[in-house]
Amino acid sequence: MQNSFSTTNLAISVVGDGRPVVFVNGFGSYKEIWTAQVAAFRRGVQTVCFDYHGQGESAGVMATNLEQLAADLAHVIRQQKLVRPLLVGHSMGASVIWAMRRQYPELMVSGIMVVDQSPKMINDAQWRYGYRGLTSRTATVQLQQPRQGHETLRGMVPAVTDAFIRAESHRPFDREQGMKLLSDHFQADWRAQIVAERAPVLFVTAAQTPYFNNGYGQWLSSRNPQVHEVMIQNCGHDVMAEVPDSFNQTLRHFMLQNK
Repeated sequence: MQNSFSTTNLAISVVGDGRPVVFVNGFGSYKEIWTAQVAAFRRGVQTVCFDYHGQGESAGVMATNLEQLAADLAHVIRQQKLVRPLLVGHSMGASVIWAMRRQYPELMVSGIMVVDQSPKMINDAQWRYGYRGLTSRTATVQLQQPRQGHETLRGMVPAVTDAFIRAESHRPFDREQGMKLLSDHFQADWRAQIVAERAPVLFVTAAQTPYFNNGYGQWLSSRNPQVHEVMIQNCGHDVMAEVPDSFNQTLRHFMLQNK
């Protein structure tokens, strides 16, 4: 079963029947980044992907803060009548999940998977697991000048690349328009909330990520027994699109452990 539709300005794609899994995009991304997961989880799983308002196929004006995107995620859960969904957030999508958990604690989840995203982007004297080179002094420059180089190790698999390029060509992301949103993401600090989280949490980190100083998964798991980490090899930032077989196996295992 597959439905694609727009409700309250949101383009939502729902595939399959069964346990609900909601995939949450990173900054400037599209729901098509999850193509390999949608294809793999067709039996016994209901995959839900969506574009934030003002992005991709969704109408409206682009959000300026994480709270607005948290409202998008809450709307998807309520509109689809999802019962205890598993939430999977890539990059900034993890911050959207934490914002939703803070704003809408009544929405119960069965688990949370974070894909290559530190809980605090800005590094300081007490925190060295943020975005590489990002400090309060460099934040303004890094907002205006994207990091040079590739965010993947060897690129995404062809099926994901094709779907992503089609989405991007149809509605290119306006980075300049997204600067307020990215700034809000840069400033966020979710450490205390994650330490207090009672749902199972799995941090999926990329061994060759170009963005983060790995170690935050261990830092968090040492403070909350509900938090665990799995590091996946041979991939950069877009783990689920670069090595989907390894990622999907990790997701399946997490789902079996946390029903």
